[in-house]
Amino acid sequence: MLNIKNLYSGYLKLKILFDINLEVPTREITVIVGPNGAGKTALLNSIMGIATVFAGEITLDGIQLKNAPPYKVAQLGISYVPQMENVFAELTLRENLMMAGYMLNREELKNKTDQVLDMFPILKGFIHRKAGTLSGGERRMLAIAMGLMRKPKVMLLDELSTDLAPLITKRVMEGIARLRDELGITILLVEQMAKRALEIGDKAYLLVSGEIKYSGRASDLLHHPELSKLYLGVKEVE
Repeated sequence: MLNIKNLYSGYLKLKILFDINLEVPTREITVIVGPNGAGKTALLNSIMGIATVFAGEITLDGIQLKNAPPYKVAQLGISYVPQMENVFAELTLRENLMMAGYMLNREELKNKTDQVLDMFPILKGFIHRKAGTLSGGERRMLAIAMGLMRKPKVMLLDELSTDLAPLITKRVMEGIARLRDELGITILLVEQMAKRALEIGDKAYLLVSGEIKYSGRASDLLHHPELSKLYLGVKEVE
């Protein structure tokens, strides 16, 4: 569905990514892992038209996205949930969902709201609370729910486990897996908490200093002791 070939990108004149090649298969979770500063967020920003693409191709179902404006990328069916500042803190949870679904008619808005709340039932009890009063995990779930309101083909999820307790991270990852398993959504997941992400992922790429150092099955990377030890800090699973 989403394909990147020979991508060189960055910000202004600074190149951050070098000769990136990856595929995001339909109805799978593709995981991008790597240390801080590896260029993971720059990759998502390149897809969304936020970073500068110097060379290469980015296509969605054969449609060229290279340097397309963010609104055009979103119209084509890509929903981006950034790491921070991904909800409207002064609006209620319901108002956040309404903002995210502003292009839907009244019936579609109601149906989609019901659907996303069924995916994250913990949010139902907070429907009238301001988003700024939610816990970190609840805000991450709301951000994902807002992304779902746009009826995306592909979701780009950036470091959603940041500052979350391990148990909450586990719940967020379980919610992401449900998007694939129950809704059939294609997901590109960038994550610092490599172990949790690789456990739910289908395919994985290891990004280090702007270059791909590994591509293959997520489970293989999780159990690869040398790569895990060197780049990820993940111990081999017994």
